[in-house]
Amino acid sequence: MYSRLDPVRISNDLGFDDYVASLAAKHANLEKAIQDEAERPAPNTLSLGELKRRKLRVKDQIYLVKRQSYG
Repeated sequence: MYSRLDPVRISNDLGFDDYVASLAAKHANLEKAIQDEAERPAPNTLSLGELKRRKLRVKDQIYLVKRQSYG
């Protein structure tokens, strides 16, 4: 899934730095959502699991985009 990222498309559409910044912002928002859910009196464990999986996917995507861009 993530191996199909095209650095040329990324640089043409958003710009590499903007794209990585948008992914970092998404990652931070997911972290905040995880913290908010975990602090509830009765956290929804299914929701927490899904948020954590989404956060990991974004982290993986950031890593792959940077790796493809830098060589």
